[in-house]
Amino acid sequence: EPVRLQIVRALQAGPMSVSDLVMLLELEMVNVSHHLRVLFHANIVTTERDGKFIYYRLNQELLKSRTVTKSLDFGCCKLDLRD
Repeated sequence: EPVRLQIVRALQAGPMSVSDLVMLLELEMVNVSHHLRVLFHANIVTTERDGKFIYYRLNQELLKSRTVTKSLDFGCCKLDLRD
C-alpha cells in the first residue's frame, strides 16, 4: 500500500502524531488512522502517549533485528532506510 510506505518514510524523521501525518500527507484523518493501525498491528510502528496525543514511531526493535542492515523488506516491496 503506497500510503503505508509514505507513512514509514515520514516516520524515519522521528515520531509524529496522526495530525502531523495528516498535514504532511494531505490525507483524511480516518485514512491515516487506518493505515497506522495496520502498521501498528504488523509491529512496524509503536506508540507513545504524551498527554492527549499519541505519537507513532518506527519500531526500533524491528529495525535493530532486521537481517538486511539498511532496508525493510515487506515482500511486495522493499524500503531503503537511511541513518
